[in-house]
Amino acid sequence: MKRKIKDYFRYFLYRIFQFIFLVMPRFITKNILVLIAKLAYRFNQEHIHIAKINLDLVYGDKLSNEEKNKIIYDSYLSLFYNMYEFVENQSISKEELLNKAKLENEEVILNALKNRRKIIFVTAHYGGWELAIPYIALKYGTLAVVNRKMDNPYINDMYEKARDRNNIIMLEKKVAAKGMLSAFKKDYFVAVAIDQHMKNGIEIEFFNKKVMATDATARLALKFDAVIIPVFAVCNNFRDYTIKVYDALDVTSIEFKTEDKIKELTQLQANIIEQQIIEKPQFWFWQHKRWKKYYKNLYKRSPLHE
Repeated sequence: MKRKIKDYFRYFLYRIFQFIFLVMPRFITKNILVLIAKLAYRFNQEHIHIAKINLDLVYGDKLSNEEKNKIIYDSYLSLFYNMYEFVENQSISKEELLNKAKLENEEVILNALKNRRKIIFVTAHYGGWELAIPYIALKYGTLAVVNRKMDNPYINDMYEKARDRNNIIMLEKKVAAKGMLSAFKKDYFVAVAIDQHMKNGIEIEFFNKKVMATDATARLALKFDAVIIPVFAVCNNFRDYTIKVYDALDVTSIEFKTEDKIKELTQLQANIIEQQIIEKPQFWFWQHKRWKKYYKNLYKRSPLHE
């Protein structure tokens, strides 16, 4: 009972903040989000520690502490801009949503559609991912998205309804493989964010460090001769994005170098995410323990910092 009351209270608070943000002039909303990002950067020590570990793993001493700190702050700002996208996209029209982004390299998607190929969109927790997913779904057709169910049932229900109005079907992460197969059989597209820590999966390299990654997209592509199209929503400014489309990974034309096509295809996807992060690192969500499987001890904070 206590859990139910707590969940509903949090849902109620979310609704209040949602209402305030939607009626408030956008220039004020933007300034508030900047303030929240500054506060998070100042006080969210646990996740700042995680971000610094990740930046050290990726860049070592190639970047100064000042440059790394700037990336962490910008990453927070990008995250809060993205959270606003989730809130606003529940209530605006299709036209308003599509007007918030420009599509770069759209011909990759159009060619796949023209050739009646099954499409797997892969992305990362990067920039405006809460805009990229509904944008693709509203512009090109129903999208089955793999996502973990939220702990709060009230917020999760609201989340699923918001996705539904934006032409998105949610697939529970625990049964994602079965859901993706079903989606393809219904001629839906599939979308997966493939950049987070996993306990299980397939071992690959990410920034020259071992990580575990999902091989579900590779298996699905090979089974159905599907194309894998990476997409990333790069933030230009508040409510202004460029959705960058990378060239498709086409399993029918890739010259695989080994017998392990699944691992090789999974690595190719990770390489593209790595490429995008190198290009604009400030938009990646550095605050999650991407390398936890093999570098768990690095993420532990010393007692002096508790």
